Amino acid sequence: MRTLTLPIQAGRLIVTVRREEWPLERCLACATRQNPRRLYLFVSKVLGKHWPVRPTVMREIHVLLATKIADLPGPLLVIGMAETATALGRGVAEEAALQAGRDDILYLQTTRCRLSRPLAFQFDECHSHAPDHAVYLPERALQPLFRTARTLVLVDDEISTGRTLMELARAYVAYNPGVERIALACITNWLSDARRRELAASLERPLRFPALVEGEFHFEPDSAFPPPALPQVAVGAARRHDDLAADPARVGLVAGRWRSPRWPACPRGRSLTIVGTGEYAYTPFRLALALEEDGWDVRFQSTTRSPILVGDAIASRREFPDNYGDGIPNYLYNFDPDRLPVVVYEHPAMLAAHPLPGLIGGLALTVEEPCRAS
Repeated sequence: MRTLTLPIQAGRLIVTVRREEWPLERCLACATRQNPRRLYLFVSKVLGKHWPVRPTVMREIHVLLATKIADLPGPLLVIGMAETATALGRGVAEEAALQAGRDDILYLQTTRCRLSRPLAFQFDECHSHAPDHAVYLPERALQPLFRTARTLVLVDDEISTGRTLMELARAYVAYNPGVERIALACITNWLSDARRRELAASLERPLRFPALVEGEFHFEPDSAFPPPALPQVAVGAARRHDDLAADPARVGLVAGRWRSPRWPACPRGRSLTIVGTGEYAYTPFRLALALEEDGWDVRFQSTTRSPILVGDAIASRREFPDNYGDGIPNYLYNFDPDRLPVVVYEHPAMLAAHPLPGLIGGLALTVEEPCRAS
């Protein structure tokens, strides 16, 4: 056990680490949110979101977490949290299916996209800049797996209080009272033993907490730091996204059936950054992974809705409108201008319409998703 003091602009985080499969310093750094509801942020160095990461490092994280859930009773429903953990969640589900040779793992992600299809349930992430989440009913062929899962696995990059994941867990338990056990999987888990017991008791089911780093923290705000205002966000905008939301993870897929597509050509002789866009992160990550395994010098990261102040672990911030036409500010952090950026979109209509590639001097492409629901 060790204790660290991590200063940020808004105050300081006092972190006590109880267990580390990966050293804490390799997993994360800290920053200040542009969000008065929660001023601090743990910036993952292995997630591929706010910090550029080697794709093989990301996959190692997926593999390590997958080993902790691969033996759970099935059918097994894995849900990745938008937008931060969509690549992580699907990566864990895919690796678990491969490790155990299973075909009963259904993967879904939460989403903030609005689709013209039946909802399974909605829930809120109360501290977030964009609190509304939706889970849509899977494609018809996959609904039996969704309705009869014996194990529910919720995947996020970190767990601070467990409140958001518990909202989702309770919503699924109400939908499927027959679910027997639940796992809250993450890279870093900050829940105390007392809080874990409280969560397990409230669900009335066995509850696991697979994680790579475990500990506790508390935040001491700096009284002289002026709370920043949230950016204007068009939460609840009426636009539907059916014409652009091509990623099948929003409507369900069976893990373990990934097939590499014919990847588009990338220019040789350059160090690259493959950039995923918002919730659409897993297929861009697989492109980056394929390039690295083929000998390229490549990093992966994604755009995000999360507003974070420059400073601390955030060296730079690029701001631009979202790629779904909702007028929501999006950001790219810690971008390395010495690398050629390749921005990957989930729909061809976004290629010409979105300003990010021009803003950072990069290329834009789309990849046909190789794995469908059935």
